[in-house]
Amino acid sequence: MRVQLSAPLQALPHGRATYLVVFLPEDVSDLINDLQVPRVGFQGVKVEATIGATTWKTTVFPDKESFLLLVARKVATAEALTVGEPVDVTLTVL
Repeated sequence: MRVQLSAPLQALPHGRATYLVVFLPEDVSDLINDLQVPRVGFQGVKVEATIGATTWKTTVFPDKESFLLLVARKVATAEALTVGEPVDVTLTVL
């Protein structure tokens, strides 16, 4: 399954670290949740994510109402992403 979405990049503080994340829209989260694919740690689903010219393999993790995609700082820098601004993401479930 491949989906395209746009959602704001958010910064979530966690102890001494701050994580950059994109919360997937509810409809995309519902599609992923309904898939019969193997789950990994913390009930995550393996995906290939693309933002701009950067593609990487990662895991999306379920949150209260949606899934979240962690975005590495090197991806944010390479793609000139700004916290609070929408990010266009293509996800392919592996």
